[in-house]
Amino acid sequence: MEIDYEEIKYLNNPNIIDIREHYLYERGHLKGSINIPLRVLRTMPDKYLSFDKIYYLICETGFNSKRLSTILNNKGYHTYSIKSGYEK
Repeated sequence: MEIDYEEIKYLNNPNIIDIREHYLYERGHLKGSINIPLRVLRTMPDKYLSFDKIYYLICETGFNSKRLSTILNNKGYHTYSIKSGYEK
């Protein structure tokens, strides 16, 4: 599932996970987001995610976050991909 960034602004304290590599996250990221790189979150979701929370994933373009969101949702997690991603 996907969501627009504009919709995120109206949510109360959303759990935003930036799945880009750490060096890209350090160059700029959404306020309040945390960084868990794609390769880490894909292989160890149980270490970082809970089945009773909703997470919003973001990457550079929205492509990788959409793919990972589908994988995680198929495992029972509740995730959305933020459309268009974050490029800076």
